[in-house]
Amino acid sequence: MINKRRLVRTFKKLVRIDSPSLKEGRVVKYLKKELRALGLRPYLAGRVKNGEVGNLVADIPGRGMRRPRILINAHLDTVRPGKNIKPIEKGGYIVSDGTTILGADNKAGVSVILEVIRVLVEEERTCPPLRVVFTVAEEIGLFGAKALPEKVLSADFGITMDGGDIDGIIYKAPSQYNITAVIHGKAAHAGIHPEEGVNAIKVAAVAIAKMKFGRIDKETTSNIGVIKGGKATNIIPDEVEVKGEARSHDFRKLKREVEHMEKTFLKTCAKYRARLKLKVELCYRAFEVKRSEKLLRMAAAAVKRAGLKPDIRQTGGGSDANIFNEAGVPTVIMGAGADRVHTTSERVAVADMAKSTEIVLTLLEEMHSWKSSQKKK
Repeated sequence: MINKRRLVRTFKKLVRIDSPSLKEGRVVKYLKKELRALGLRPYLAGRVKNGEVGNLVADIPGRGMRRPRILINAHLDTVRPGKNIKPIEKGGYIVSDGTTILGADNKAGVSVILEVIRVLVEEERTCPPLRVVFTVAEEIGLFGAKALPEKVLSADFGITMDGGDIDGIIYKAPSQYNITAVIHGKAAHAGIHPEEGVNAIKVAAVAIAKMKFGRIDKETTSNIGVIKGGKATNIIPDEVEVKGEARSHDFRKLKREVEHMEKTFLKTCAKYRARLKLKVELCYRAFEVKRSEKLLRMAAAAVKRAGLKPDIRQTGGGSDANIFNEAGVPTVIMGAGADRVHTTSERVAVADMAKSTEIVLTLLEEMHSWKSSQKKK
């Protein structure tokens, strides 16, 4: 039986442990202890450059079932401001004190997975073999998942607990490119010889003003999110760094959008005689789990059994599921209740975390139907 108060205690404990990207050592240490107490043998797999620790993995043998093997995942890192989080429970929700994020993205998912494991162990429930993968450095580019060894990504299906609405089943996500442009102008005294300078910030501003941003179409988005440059108001700035991104479910559209951004920077820099250094990186590839895939039908059935109407939809965001799908593991994203994520008003409903746990346990029961269908083939 799901222990709601234990689930809440676990979540509060987790969010109190600071774990910004690349600094997940303390939360990994805590989870290792919890998993070992449940009779598991957790291990680290895939170290990220400049990271304190690698991804945490634990295998749970199947009980009454040898197949399918399920990979279940959540990430451990949080965005800023995420230090000294103080969780407060009120009105059925857990929130922060308003000075930080809460960390429900993705510690609500971590808490749900831990409660699922505890119920399976305590009640000796029938379940397929599980591989639990708690990843690091997800928020800064899915680097933890990318670093996982191929042998860890051996599973028939995957479930990433990184969604919000608990009735949501995300089967489709976009590809993303990141773009960094460093524009080099020429420094000069802003009050005495401004005509001798080339203002790198102005060049960047002109280029940005010519670009298309926001929602380009129903499948494509684009954004400039970071601008860094300048030393003092009396110096013509000779360097500025601009960082942006583009995403799309259609790779051809994505390439066109990235080319538009590149050409705009190139033409503008040429016009103002500024030098340009461009770096364009593919962050992750799109995925789409086929509607006919057994995993989708089983996930929808689990949501229905929990008394909810399944909402099978696509997303505009990326997650570890992108990496797992690219590795050949059909993976959907399911919700753990996190709401208003990446803001200081982030929250999670206690009832949603408990219901999410119920849905995952039910989904594991639904795996019997996959096993039965395999025998008939």
